[in-house]
Amino acid sequence: MQFLKYKSLLLFALLLLAVGCTDDFEDINDNPNFPTVDEANPALLLPKILFETGDEITSDLAWGTGNILAQLVATNNFTGVDRYLLGTYEGTWNLFYRNLRDANNLLALGESSNNNAYQGAALTLRAWILANLTEMYGDVPYSGALKGKEDEFLPRYDQQQDIYRSILQDLEDAAEQLAMGGSLTGDILYNGDAAQWEKLANSLRIRYLMRLEKRWDDLGIDGPALIQEIMDSGVHFTSTADNAAVSYLESTNRWPLNTARVGSFDEKRMSQRIEGILKDLNDPRMPILFRPVDNPDSNEFVGVPNGLSEDAASNFNGGANNQSRLGTRFREDPATVEMTVMHYAELMFILAEAAQKGYVSGEAADYYEAGITANMNDLGLFDVSDYLAQDNVALTTDELERIATQKWLSLFMVGNEAWFDYRRTELPELTPGPNAVLDQLPMRIQYPGSEQVLNTDSYNAAVAQQGPDENTTKMWLVK
Repeated sequence: MQFLKYKSLLLFALLLLAVGCTDDFEDINDNPNFPTVDEANPALLLPKILFETGDEITSDLAWGTGNILAQLVATNNFTGVDRYLLGTYEGTWNLFYRNLRDANNLLALGESSNNNAYQGAALTLRAWILANLTEMYGDVPYSGALKGKEDEFLPRYDQQQDIYRSILQDLEDAAEQLAMGGSLTGDILYNGDAAQWEKLANSLRIRYLMRLEKRWDDLGIDGPALIQEIMDSGVHFTSTADNAAVSYLESTNRWPLNTARVGSFDEKRMSQRIEGILKDLNDPRMPILFRPVDNPDSNEFVGVPNGLSEDAASNFNGGANNQSRLGTRFREDPATVEMTVMHYAELMFILAEAAQKGYVSGEAADYYEAGITANMNDLGLFDVSDYLAQDNVALTTDELERIATQKWLSLFMVGNEAWFDYRRTELPELTPGPNAVLDQLPMRIQYPGSEQVLNTDSYNAAVAQQGPDENTTKMWLVK
């Protein structure tokens, strides 16, 4: 009995101690390595979003998908993408959503601190990432998928037209916030210059308005009037100094292909399609983008057809020594390649097309020549007058095809943009290779397998709405 008495007293004392130390336990259980959103540092969050997303879009998507699907390059080994044996890009899907949530967190931090510049940058980044996501897959989870700990566990898929309404609204709101100024610490894109971010927001808005050309009526918008309004404001890219691009560094955060295994670099080759165009145009960009074949008995540039089997590609024209590799800038230099959000040359080609179609004021030829000059300048070529004067370059005939071809060349290594834009214009002409598994260029990427398994009902509803989960299914944007 005495033992039971002391045991009861001991348990009672321990209970009192536990109650009295609740606050201490709560302090101990507050993990400093996982701060809440309000404790995060926007100066660390902003560069993280820019670099992580920019690197994915450049070293993964541009290098391994966009350039290939747009036939700017071909492959002579591991030819799956070239033959349209595409995966689901689950890693890209997850990275985009992770950074969309971080963009939301950056927006919340900007709002809580009344920092207009952070709000504008966050809205711009959210729109850019979301546009890349929806243009890869079509309908995707959005409105219920970006609230961090408050996420819907099984978010529904938003329709692409609603997603694009959000993209356009985000960019309009971003420009308004950035026009009010503010500071941006940690900005590796524009070094804290809110005015430059405002130009980017408006230039991206023009990109996506033109991408939506076939869907203006569905959205109830006057696309030409909106583009003209932005142009009249003067707040958009006006020179290559405005390019939204982050350079890789010489040591840390260097261009990944600089130190990757040589096979990862050597499997990418000049495509036969770009070879023909560059040679027809006597184009000075050829020895910058590519190099002559390694065969010491030849100094020729030779492209590989897209869509060949592994065996046919590796043995084309006598083998690898007789196929042009990519230029030295893509291997020997760790910092020449840039992670590009958008550049001035692209905007000029968009406006050249818009002017040719009568959507905006100005001469299409002026915008067109400005686009060519800007892209050449970006590559270190500054005397372009003779090139512009060539009969097969001057915008005197086949205007839309010439504009699209020059735009296509300028989008080398700009994410998936050349592929995305081809789906809208079908220019320049691109044809699936002889061993491709599809008889047309892919329209989209299939949804990740995890969505089918973990978000089954929402996935099935999206497929019922959009169409079969196949590479050939046309999303709303391009129907």
